[in-house]
Amino acid sequence: MLDLSGIPIIDNHCHPILNQQHMNVLDFRGYFTEATHPDFAQKHVQHSIYYTWLLRQLAQVYACSAAEEEIVRIHNSMSAEQLLALLVRAAGIETLILDTGHPSPEDCFSPQAIQQAAGCRTARMLRLETLMERLVIENTEFDALVERFELSLVDLKAQGYCALKSIVAYRCGLEIRTWSKDEAVQAFQEARAIVQRNGKLRLVQKPLIDYLLHRAFQQAAQQHIPIQFHTGYGDSDTDMRLGNPLHLRAVLEVSDYHHMPIILLHESYPYCQFGAYLAAIYPHVYFDLSYTIPLLDKLEMLAFTRQALSIAPASKIMYSSDGIHVPEMYWAGAIRGRVIIGQVLQEMLAADELDHEQAELFARFILHDNALLVYQL
Repeated sequence: MLDLSGIPIIDNHCHPILNQQHMNVLDFRGYFTEATHPDFAQKHVQHSIYYTWLLRQLAQVYACSAAEEEIVRIHNSMSAEQLLALLVRAAGIETLILDTGHPSPEDCFSPQAIQQAAGCRTARMLRLETLMERLVIENTEFDALVERFELSLVDLKAQGYCALKSIVAYRCGLEIRTWSKDEAVQAFQEARAIVQRNGKLRLVQKPLIDYLLHRAFQQAAQQHIPIQFHTGYGDSDTDMRLGNPLHLRAVLEVSDYHHMPIILLHESYPYCQFGAYLAAIYPHVYFDLSYTIPLLDKLEMLAFTRQALSIAPASKIMYSSDGIHVPEMYWAGAIRGRVIIGQVLQEMLAADELDHEQAELFARFILHDNALLVYQL
């Protein structure tokens, strides 16, 4: 197997960790499932392949037994800053690109605090649907909403953002359509009625979301800013049928958007071959391989990595962890990703698909260089 430990990692998609890192076993367990029902943390997570693997790996880095109670005891014995310093450095992570829209910033370390504690670089992306929700709550007139939304996207680099992020797959699906202003206004009025009734909003009105997304795409293309799309695997509030990246075709075909690099997150699992196909066909589409979330076993991660490399050019593939809540996720994704990418490339060497120099180059593309280029870091 190729040894990729010397390649620094740019994690092109992850989230901040929580301020509060002291927890019990059930709390810790609960972060390693996308299921929201409490039965999973109580009865099922400890019997998943991914979680049992994780405990054994953490036992090595924490120099303790693989018992959950012991792992959590060691975790709780350190501050969040100490955990970040230990795990990010042990993983060889150079940069974390953070979606700061989730979890709530009030509950999390800021990118600056993570950078200072972990000794790595951080960069930020702007989560579009969170911005939309805030502006719908703050504005009673549709035209004012659109104006405020567009102003929020002016000169994104100067605002400190290296990318945009959309979770439209969660809200109403990836088939982003073109709607008239009248249709968008009606959807805005429906959302405002919810705000007036409940005092808060989870925006799901498709005509309004799609209308504003097209405004965001215009800004991103003009500024050559990448946008990440959640695709495929997610928690229980997503309709997986609507998360197939093939639904994005209408957006991908718009020539005016071709200066906006598009990153398909989570290897579009289980639509991996479809996402890799799009990266192989469209020059501005890139394919993300996520090695913490989805919480899959090694064999399945080997399968989607093989599929990605067999279809898409290595220059179109990027590594991520989707780490969130606890710093162990950043670390686990990095050690998992290096091993699996190394094993797949070694298999391709043995099959005479690559030579050693090409394999090393492709590994560097995926783990580091492609993200450096696409996000203009």
